[in-house]
Amino acid sequence: MLNSYILLGALQSFLHQRDVEVERLTADQMVPLMIDWFRLVPVDTLDRTSTADALVYRYGGWSEGCATGFRLSLLRRVTEPTAEGRNTDWYAGITLMFEPSRYAKLSPFDTASVDWKSIDAFLHAIEGSEAFKLLATATPMTALLESGGLR
Repeated sequence: MLNSYILLGALQSFLHQRDVEVERLTADQMVPLMIDWFRLVPVDTLDRTSTADALVYRYGGWSEGCATGFRLSLLRRVTEPTAEGRNTDWYAGITLMFEPSRYAKLSPFDTASVDWKSIDAFLHAIEGSEAFKLLATATPMTALLESGGLR
C-alpha cells in the first residue's frame, strides 16, 4: 500500500543517487530534476494499485501565523483507490520559498501534467509561467521536501 512516506522515500532515494542537496536548488534546477524523477521512477515500482500519476506545479503567496513566504512547488501526485471506492492523492515533491513582498503581485497558479498532452508541453508551461521567469535562478530563502495525502 502506498503512502506519503513511501513516495517521499522514493524521492529522497532519487535525490541521494543524484547527489542533490535540496537546500541549494534553484527553480531552474528543481524542475528538470523532478521531471526526471517522474520519468525514471515509474509509479508501478512504488505501488501497483495506483490509478494515476501526475506532476503538479503551483505557486503563490503563503501565510501561517506570523510566517509568510512565496511558494514555488513541483509535486508528484499519485492517486490510489481506497477500500471504500474513493481515492486518496499522495504527494511528494520540492518547494522553494522566497521572500513574499517582491512577488505579492503574482496571482496563485496551479496546473498538473495531466492537463497537457506531453510532459514536454508541461515543461514549457512551467518555463513560460510568470513566477518561473522571475525566479528561475533566484536563490530561495529555503527549500524543502514536502509530502502528504488528501482524500
